[in-house]
Amino acid sequence: MNILFIGKRFYTNRDALTEKYGRIYQLPYHWAKAGVDTKLWLIDYHSTEFIAQQHDSLAIISTPVKNGSIIKQYWQESKSKKKPDIIIASGDCYIGLLGYRLAKQLNAKFVFDVYDKYDEFGGYIKPFWFDLYKYLLNKSDICLFASKALAEHHQGKVKKFIIVPNGIDDELFKPMDKNEARKQLGLDEDKIYIGYFGTLDVDRGIDDLLAAHAILLAEGNKYELLIAGKSRQNLDINKPRVNYLGNLAYNRVPIAMAACNLLTLPYRRSAYLDMASSCKIAEYLAIKVPIVATRTPNIETNFEMQFMQLINTLALPNEPESLSEKIKLQLKKKIIANSSPEYTYKSISSKLIKKIDHY
Repeated sequence: MNILFIGKRFYTNRDALTEKYGRIYQLPYHWAKAGVDTKLWLIDYHSTEFIAQQHDSLAIISTPVKNGSIIKQYWQESKSKKKPDIIIASGDCYIGLLGYRLAKQLNAKFVFDVYDKYDEFGGYIKPFWFDLYKYLLNKSDICLFASKALAEHHQGKVKKFIIVPNGIDDELFKPMDKNEARKQLGLDEDKIYIGYFGTLDVDRGIDDLLAAHAILLAEGNKYELLIAGKSRQNLDINKPRVNYLGNLAYNRVPIAMAACNLLTLPYRRSAYLDMASSCKIAEYLAIKVPIVATRTPNIETNFEMQFMQLINTLALPNEPESLSEKIKLQLKKKIIANSSPEYTYKSISSKLIKKIDHY
């Protein structure tokens, strides 16, 4: 089996190449490590640097769109004597179209990896009402969906599909000593830190967490908020006992998580997030720190066992009062839900390659 994996280099505020981030990097890396002939071609919408490198057994190419090197690379791939049997495209519909056209040209199996509902991305357009997303779903030999909800929404629109959740790099996300983590970040060993790590947008509930924290402070609790992630322009996080670490390097995020007494996932309900597969949940579980989340399909359908374990500590979405009450409860109960090796990319990649080969 020979796989060409085409993916977006910069996504979810991370660099898949330098940070070895996410499914776009981790799936092909683990296939190559397991002996599958795999090449990763990253599409770079932001910089102008062409990169070719090797990570263990994985060959990696990163081609910028801005200087046209993507066109040269496409031509080279189409003329290469070593043709892939399978082309997997991931990141958005435009990368999907590139993968589909190359697969047709090389007579390869086309796999469309849908880790989010791509037609809701800000840059998605329908020229002359042509729905590229729907077209690619229909034309793909196999679709990979990151969540059960996403798969159910597209049922009947695809030939074959496999549910492939977002996983974690277990070399990074694992239990570690709280005091050592605080020492690395320069945090006080004696304070109580409530953590949130991720994009600071409205749907992910950061405003509700800030409001819940204000309620806790008004009650006389001296809890600290520890926050990291890309902020948004109109968000005011300059508040008492709020510690903002910025958009931390990916390898520093587990350290910040481990420094906390409690981790929060205050997501609101939305069509977009309800269909998502948040890797943050699996990351939190792997750190083995108590969690307070909201009752949303993201955790209920993707982490059913943990949902039941945490059900009495789950807050109502978009309700800061409920969130503050559950934070106080979890700081007393300290319920830690089970993690599993099944959430690692090593496990996910091994199961997926067998299913793709079977199909």
